[in-house]
Amino acid sequence: MIKYPSFLVVFLMIFTAVSLYQIKHFITKKEIELAETNKAIKTTQSDLYILHAELSYLKRPDRLEQIAKNKLNMKGILPIDIWNLKDLVDATKTFNESGL
Repeated sequence: MIKYPSFLVVFLMIFTAVSLYQIKHFITKKEIELAETNKAIKTTQSDLYILHAELSYLKRPDRLEQIAKNKLNMKGILPIDIWNLKDLVDATKTFNESGL
């Protein structure tokens, strides 16, 4: 018959073996999750680089100028279109003084 201390040692060995197996299984699952997360991060970074490249391509000044002229019917800025702030203040004073 198995004596009490022997039974305790066998029980501890079985408990330790099961615990180690559970820990190994848990770590393996976490490693798989980590690999999937790293893969998702790399995919997202790659997509981000592509989006930055596309944005740079779409923001080119010559492309925007062509869209503004052809699709929005805008014209270029002429020197007479640029006003000095002092001229606007003087015009406002003149307008107020005339009483209109």
